[in-house]
Amino acid sequence: MKYRSDIKSMTPNQLVSWFLIGSYSYYELGHPVMKDRTFDMLVERLKQQYNKADHPHKYLITESHLNATTGYDIKYPSIVKYATMNYIRGDR
Repeated sequence: MKYRSDIKSMTPNQLVSWFLIGSYSYYELGHPVMKDRTFDMLVERLKQQYNKADHPHKYLITESHLNATTGYDIKYPSIVKYATMNYIRGDR
């Protein structure tokens, strides 16, 4: 489980990764990896840091996603799916 303290220390690229992991785990797997309030905090930080990120999957996250605090309609790449499943299993 990710916590607000984890979000506070994330780099812009980590925020992108965890936005995707958080959305995928919630919408596709039904197994949230963070509480809603924590995800909301992640989104606020990502909004502030978005231009500093150079993550290869940043393009998947639109302004609409950030404004709605959701990634429900993203077509998640395999690496996000596997990273999420590994995290849930405890393979950090």
